[in-house]
Amino acid sequence: MADDYGYINGRIRILRTELLPQRTLEELSASSSYPEFLRQLSETALAEDLRETTAQGSGLPELDAALSRNFHRIARKVFSFTDGEPKGEIGVLLAKWDLTNLKTLGRGLMKGRSSETIGEAFIPGGTLALPLLQAASTATDVLSAAQTLSVGGGPLARVFRDAAQAFTSSNDPMDFEVALDQGYYRYALSTVKTAGLRRYLSREIDVRNALSARQLRGAANPGRFFVPGGSLLEGDFIRLASGDASVSNAELAPVLEAATLEEADLASRRLLDHAASSAATSDALGPGLAADFLRKKETEIASLRLIARGKFYNVPQEGIRRELGYV
Repeated sequence: MADDYGYINGRIRILRTELLPQRTLEELSASSSYPEFLRQLSETALAEDLRETTAQGSGLPELDAALSRNFHRIARKVFSFTDGEPKGEIGVLLAKWDLTNLKTLGRGLMKGRSSETIGEAFIPGGTLALPLLQAASTATDVLSAAQTLSVGGGPLARVFRDAAQAFTSSNDPMDFEVALDQGYYRYALSTVKTAGLRRYLSREIDVRNALSARQLRGAANPGRFFVPGGSLLEGDFIRLASGDASVSNAELAPVLEAATLEEADLASRRLLDHAASSAATSDALGPGLAADFLRKKETEIASLRLIARGKFYNVPQEGIRRELGYV
């Protein structure tokens, strides 16, 4: 498998040269206007996907579509390098966007949204084909959507079915989303064999549980929201969610002890950035480099969306920098 990843990682190192450096993101955040932001962005490696963003009458929806195209193109390119066991491991990383899309699908159906509205919110980049997701969005409810996904949806189709049944039993949308998280990470950890990538997934689970514990403080029966697989034990999660300040976790302290949810979110992003970087360093002959690259690409796209909105709505540069975590 090391030989397989030697080829894959060689290709990913080439892709890494196209990531926007920090300096470029800061220059974009300092652009004088939204049109100037687009002009500067069109001079980067993303130019290929930006053609429609400068057409007459175009705005943020066109830019969002362009950024989604860019991410999807790069993600599919990474996936195309793989075969065998590496394909399964890197597929787990890409399936995080399947997880996001399945949550979007479920929320839309529960709220009675049209298939067109649901489809517009899908994020290209995962392993599930968009036509399959769009077909599922025409269903009348989540159980019917699960039936549609059962043909060609792979392991996450079973995860969605179980989540749909959990929602049908309780009529609580939170049970649906928690079941999706639990099912995804159960599938991910059963698929991934490489120690470095398993540590990275464990950190993702820890961060997810830490954020949940903050938001659940005072809620009844918080244990049902716990996702197994991280270093944070279920008992500690329940005590944290119950407001027990005596529970300490040095690694997750920046998230748990942050003064606001915004600060906790920023701390969680930094923890995941560090975990991905560590995976790349400690796992040079495995999928760690792919985990780090995809994390950096995800962050790049999220940063560009944030900067674009700031420029479009004339947010002061200091506010944009604060949202980006630069100050």
